[in-house]
Amino acid sequence: MINRPTYLEQIKPYIGKHIIKVLIGARRTGKSTLLKLLKEHLASQGASMENTLHLSFDSNELAAIQTGEDLAKYVSDNVDSSKPIRLFLDEIQEVDGWERALRSFLVDYDADIYITGSNAHVLSSDLATFITGRYVTIEVFPLSFKEFMPAYLNSNSGATSQQAFRAFAIQGGFPFQQELDFNQDASLHYLEDLFSTILLKDVVQRNSIRDVDALERIVRYAIAEEGHLLTTKNISDYFRSERRKVTAETTSNYLNAAEKAYMLYKVSREDAVGKKMLAFNEKYYVVDQGLRQALGMNNVANIDQVLEGIVCIELLRRGYKVTVGKVENAEVDFIARKGDKTEYYQVTYLAADAHTRDREFGALEKIHDSYPKTVLSLDEYPYSRNGIQGANLIDWLLK
Repeated sequence: MINRPTYLEQIKPYIGKHIIKVLIGARRTGKSTLLKLLKEHLASQGASMENTLHLSFDSNELAAIQTGEDLAKYVSDNVDSSKPIRLFLDEIQEVDGWERALRSFLVDYDADIYITGSNAHVLSSDLATFITGRYVTIEVFPLSFKEFMPAYLNSNSGATSQQAFRAFAIQGGFPFQQELDFNQDASLHYLEDLFSTILLKDVVQRNSIRDVDALERIVRYAIAEEGHLLTTKNISDYFRSERRKVTAETTSNYLNAAEKAYMLYKVSREDAVGKKMLAFNEKYYVVDQGLRQALGMNNVANIDQVLEGIVCIELLRRGYKVTVGKVENAEVDFIARKGDKTEYYQVTYLAADAHTRDREFGALEKIHDSYPKTVLSLDEYPYSRNGIQGANLIDWLLK
């Protein structure tokens, strides 16, 4: 298993507390592994594993647990209610009425509860309704490059960090690749099937979508246009030109459903000077760049889009709220905020020529505040000017 200490550090303050710890994120991002790592951590700290249940609802062994009532009975039959209990419940959304069972566990037991799920709509709406104020969410993403690189180098003796990054840019960071020794063809085949699984189980089934073909076409289009400004009308107009009738409302609903499955992330625009949110044109970023390549898009040929997507997801992984900035007629790739911190980022493949530097640095120079401003590129010796820092993207990812 790939160790993921960043997430363990986020969970630690809540261990043993009478609050539900919810690990959310796309399928196969490593939530189940995190539960196992957490159990190992607890055991290493001397915690008793008695009166502990670890249930994975993707397993056929638990096929009899269909409803919240089934789950409550199973727990009652398998724990000692007179002692503290610990529950690890994996892919909880597979159980109908699970939220009522969890609420009863909080009432009836001295319970330390950890759950995972792969659909934001189910988790957020039901948790908010039945367990208000008694849960905390931790979003789990595919491997960061900092997590990916040591695993890749361990499987590819003699490889360099640059080779590891090339593999990361093409194959992405879904953890199962380690089981495949990061073989590119095998990994991409796996990712193609994973895309279909997420689409079917977490988008189609969870939202009762009938026109699966239109859904897949819309999601593929959004991924292909990653980092480009989009409106639902633009997308529906495009499909109309392809002789397919898809309304703007349907497009919006389908994209929203893909967001709820953590497949896509929508980033809104704001006026970087006036700090006002702009109503139209947003950007979408795929949760992992390997899915782009697996769907037949060329990540190397579209490296600027891919790098921008990697930075967006990394900022989200680091806990920032992210928007796209507009300043006069220029665009700032990302405005990242966390607490009282604000940072500005431009992302480009290389900033070696004067035209590129003027475009990337020029946009940031129009913002007259004292917050950090950075241009990320793959230049070995990044260029800086007028107080705006140039940084090597790989070094920034490894910070």
